Amino acid sequence: MAILEALNLHKDFGGEPILEGVSFSVEPGEKLALVGRNGCGKTTLLRVIAGDDDDYAGTVRLLPGARVAYVPQRPPEFAEGQTPVDFVCAAARSMRAELERLAAAMSDPDEGAGRSAMSAYAALREVYDADDGDNAEEAAGRLLAKAGLGHQAHTPASSLSGGEKNVLSLVRAVRRMPDMLILDEPGNHLDVAGLAWLEDFIRSLPCAVLVVSHDRRMLDTVADAVLELENGSLERYSGNYSAYRLEKLRKAAGQGQNWQADRKRLERLEALVRRFAEIARSRPDPAWGKRLRARRSQLERARAAATERPDLGNRDAAVSFLGEASKADLALRVEGYEKSYGSTRIIEPSGFTVQNGERVALVGPNGSGKTSFVRDVVERGSWDDPVLRVGPSMVVGYCAQAQDLFDPLSTVEDEFLKILPTRRDALAHLGRFLFSYDELDKRIDSLSGGEINRLQLARASALKANFLILDEPTNHLDIPTREAVEDALADFQGTVLVVSHDRYFLEKVTERVVFIRDGGFVEYEGGFAEYWRDVGSAGVRAGAARGAGTAALENRGRAAAGRRAVKTETATSHPADGGLEARIEAMEREKERLEREAAQAFDARDYKRAKAIATSLDSHNARLAELWERLVSSGSA
Repeated sequence: MAILEALNLHKDFGGEPILEGVSFSVEPGEKLALVGRNGCGKTTLLRVIAGDDDDYAGTVRLLPGARVAYVPQRPPEFAEGQTPVDFVCAAARSMRAELERLAAAMSDPDEGAGRSAMSAYAALREVYDADDGDNAEEAAGRLLAKAGLGHQAHTPASSLSGGEKNVLSLVRAVRRMPDMLILDEPGNHLDVAGLAWLEDFIRSLPCAVLVVSHDRRMLDTVADAVLELENGSLERYSGNYSAYRLEKLRKAAGQGQNWQADRKRLERLEALVRRFAEIARSRPDPAWGKRLRARRSQLERARAAATERPDLGNRDAAVSFLGEASKADLALRVEGYEKSYGSTRIIEPSGFTVQNGERVALVGPNGSGKTSFVRDVVERGSWDDPVLRVGPSMVVGYCAQAQDLFDPLSTVEDEFLKILPTRRDALAHLGRFLFSYDELDKRIDSLSGGEINRLQLARASALKANFLILDEPTNHLDIPTREAVEDALADFQGTVLVVSHDRYFLEKVTERVVFIRDGGFVEYEGGFAEYWRDVGSAGVRAGAARGAGTAALENRGRAAAGRRAVKTETATSHPADGGLEARIEAMEREKERLEREAAQAFDARDYKRAKAIATSLDSHNARLAELWERLVSSGSA
């Protein structure tokens, strides 16, 4: 029986509909992802079903006795001196204090007041026991330790990082043992290690989970099904995020074939109506007027019944980076770079090299100095700098995590007229990054985080940069826009140095990794997926052992429906095929190629080919899943 049912939900803002007849259900234990564009109403829907918003039409039906916990996007505010244990146990302690007050009130000489206190005590005690209030502190300690916050359990909660505050909110929600957990962007501010821990934590929960996230790797890992909210309507897809995207492609390709067939039929009918109209005008025979009216009616019926043109939902942003190609060999050479804050040195003297045309991921835990380093490269780097030497023909395009490239009091137009010659040029360029004419007059300080990141990317494009230095470029961007940025970077011929917590993005965009370990730069000659397999997981385990703030699974690998703990199988285990890992890596690359070809065929309106590729991709993914399962089985043996 469903824990929660939402039936025919309707809601609008100022007369603008945002939910139109939304219906779905959540079964015990299932993990659901809710996806959709920024501003489509995902958070609104979460608040409605969590009971935080009662201004809607329709029905939200909860299984009697079921408990729902909601963890919103924004980190919580903490009272002065409040510790993580205090925060997690606040509700239990409040009930405990009230029970003590009611117990004392039961001895009130006023018989009526005593009976009232006894009745209130009994009702509250039932809630308190259901919440396991007597064991709140013990449970909080266990959960905080599991979340990697055990060493900070009794320190001021306000001193935690943004990601740790998000994790603390999750711990508080889970301690109350909900039947359903609602999570709105739970991975905000977490580094790669924290995201890896979060995935496993969510999968391990016995309760149902509904999660909103722009992290596609997380959705691939945790989701049993995907709910897509689009234009006020909700549609359910079985499987994880990759399965959802494949099904969307297959449906859109089929719809595209029908749209093309209907379009040709409409063209024939329109030509026939024009011909009949000419004949009816030239002949006084009433029969031709009757025929013309019949054909016009037929044409209107055909138009009403025609298939709509399909839309995959990720082609609105026409992002492009068209920098002038550099003939230099060197993009960046770092030698003896170090960084300190006060007396604390976070990066020891070390360095690395980025050659022209390379795509490099810079990874490391939060606080390791990545953002400080890339800002120093942008502000200090030059051909004459002995520590941060930038190639002489490199034009740097920078996307700052702090989003402080623009004057907050300037308008969008003001900033781009510094680069482009006319308002018309600015509008044409910004339109590819989803900015409208009306938004040219917006002040920078009125823009959302996603809008500023799109503006930063537009600036790098307008500068015709051939060296992109991107610090969390996908922060605040919805999935379709992230995919548009990935497509643009795939076509970009220049050099890329990127810091990101979006693992899916790093796997698609970068080819080499530089990571920070023990306060120094270390170069890894391989892509991010290989780095994570060979180095990243071990680094997470070591960090967790030192109480670094995140816990992680032992050796992580991927299966079709999610990540599982694996043990690396050597190539000698299958000498005939070069080893399972080699086969899996080759098939992962082939999967990416098929996905790109399918999207290109769809964009070219070659729907028959797109559908054929989608079918091939489906069988390819099934074979890939089998290989992952074999690797999982060998690892657990």
